[in-house]
Amino acid sequence: MWQNIIFLVYLYFCKTIVYSKIITPDDPSTLQSAIISANQEEGLGSVTLAPGIYRIPFNSHPNANILLTNLRNFVINANNVTFLMLDNRKRGIVFYNCYNVTMRGVMTIRNDIIPFSQGYIESIDQKSFVINIHDGYQTTLDNTIYFPKASTYYIFDRNTRRLKDQTYDYYNRDISRIDQRRFRVMFDNNLGQGIVIGDLVSMRGSGDFGIICDICELMQFIDVNIEFAGGFAWFETGGKGNNRYERISAQPGPKPLGATEEPLMSANADGFHSAGVSHGPTIINSFFTRMPDDGIAIHGEYQMIRQINQNVIICMRRWASIPYAIGDRAAIVGKDGIPRGEARVQQLRALPDDYLSSIDSPWPHFQNNHYYFELELDTNLNGTISSNDFISNIESTGSGYVLKENVILNHRARGMLLKAHDGLIESNLINGSSISGLVMQPEFWWGEGNYAERVIIRNNTLIRCGYATTGSWTQQAGVLTIYGTGTSSVAYGHHAITIENNFFIDNDGAQMVLDGLKNVLIKRNYFTNAQHKVNNRGSDHGIDGGALVHINRAQSLALEGNRAWCLGAAHSKPLQVTYLSTQIIGMLDGIIVDNHC
Repeated sequence: MWQNIIFLVYLYFCKTIVYSKIITPDDPSTLQSAIISANQEEGLGSVTLAPGIYRIPFNSHPNANILLTNLRNFVINANNVTFLMLDNRKRGIVFYNCYNVTMRGVMTIRNDIIPFSQGYIESIDQKSFVINIHDGYQTTLDNTIYFPKASTYYIFDRNTRRLKDQTYDYYNRDISRIDQRRFRVMFDNNLGQGIVIGDLVSMRGSGDFGIICDICELMQFIDVNIEFAGGFAWFETGGKGNNRYERISAQPGPKPLGATEEPLMSANADGFHSAGVSHGPTIINSFFTRMPDDGIAIHGEYQMIRQINQNVIICMRRWASIPYAIGDRAAIVGKDGIPRGEARVQQLRALPDDYLSSIDSPWPHFQNNHYYFELELDTNLNGTISSNDFISNIESTGSGYVLKENVILNHRARGMLLKAHDGLIESNLINGSSISGLVMQPEFWWGEGNYAERVIIRNNTLIRCGYATTGSWTQQAGVLTIYGTGTSSVAYGHHAITIENNFFIDNDGAQMVLDGLKNVLIKRNYFTNAQHKVNNRGSDHGIDGGALVHINRAQSLALEGNRAWCLGAAHSKPLQVTYLSTQIIGMLDGIIVDNHC
């Protein structure tokens, strides 16, 4: 009897032991096949990459340096490991259709050749400047393999090395070589007075993502750093998601060989981007800096409704395939910004390409769309759905995200740009986001949705945001902005949002802009050393840059226990509330301004 018990225990432990193997940097061209083989052929639960530098060579794949497909229940240990991608035009690591895979260790993924360049302005006239490339940086700006002929240029302060105050995105139309390291960059529009000789310059080059999770679920990345990404540093798209990112980063790598100047940028686009994922990411204790775009972006996708027949609708999309499954919840929003309601998908079918004639849409995302599909919904929302309304799959907007204890530092655009439900944004530091620290807004222009619902924003610190690449035209004018869309005066799309115990420090212009929302609590937020300089962000939309909080198109909003002190000469009032707002509690005492520092 005891022998049988011992034998059964032995079998149990044999089945539960997870075997691993070690991979070394000696032949990095076999790295991809070794990892896939370990999981899918050898049945191992993990691999360990020996410390060292893995120089990933050019390969025949059209867009991936390393492609890892169909991994299941697997761990990649990579302590003190660096992947150097020799082909900087491709994606770094692609995880496709993977489940419960962990990549961990003090690990760096870096493009060997930086996918952008930088220098200083040597001379300037109204519509062009001459850039002198810094030692060690790419001098191939006129080679369209590595740099698009028309790119976006950014101006940096030579002392702080941050984006220069009151400068913008500069879109060039042409470039010509002067000599080995100098180029004349030409623009359609006048450059204005904000740029002077000696300013530092960088620009977006060609390239692709650092790491992408495509149709994945329950992925984990711990202590993984991406340097010099050719596009988004981190990207997840499609699939069930619920991926976890802990102590990850997007930041510049070391100076290139021969350089004396530190890199001005870390990537060619966002630090982290989540698009069309069922369950949003958990990002904890991570670091994103010096991107030329958003720190963290999470969103779903809008399609345009072209025809309606009772509860059957025909939709137009930019890409092939149907982004719905039977049973999915769909949200319909009018082009006027009013939410029409929600419905469930009961049936669906693909339609031929170019099923309907094209339309001249004011939103670029919906121009030249060729793909069509039909949805049968469980309701026609009492006949309120109209052609040219927008629909999105609520199950694929990244809802349920958690962003906690992250640092986003010195970059262009928004620290966080979030368009999903059921989110927690807690204890983050956002310092030096050029447009805004935190934004929630559906954007028809990009075809990105949706409105935010049931979101908690608490214990965050937002410092010196909204100083460049923005202006009077923007709706995203607050250091914290929650903004609706469309022109209706009752487009209350955002709801059930709590903004509590956040600190706003050293910010000029409006501190909060709140529009298109209802059932919102703004409690115990603190504004200090604000509005010392005039900043007219959002003035084209009636936003007073001297007001701490601007409220428009709001219903059932409460302000409690908010305080401000050390305000500057540009401060005009605690609160600006338009006539389109109703049931606002705390208009008189919801923000207390102390007259001392």
